[in-house]
Amino acid sequence: MTLDEWRKSQEMSYPVLARKLGAAGATVARRWCLPSDHKDRMIPSPKFMRIIQDSTHGAVQPNDFYR
Repeated sequence: MTLDEWRKSQEMSYPVLARKLGAAGATVARRWCLPSDHKDRMIPSPKFMRIIQDSTHGAVQPNDFYR
């Protein structure tokens, strides 16, 4: 499951997602959720990968960012 799919399933906005994950802001969280072929997409650092995995209870895994 992608982070964006998870975010939508939780009916969560980008600002709320950013706060939950401890990201610098909604723009960072949004860039993590962009499709893999988007020019502005970012892959989270290992630190945030762990936070995402824990916060989503394993629904979003690091491999999900590399599809």
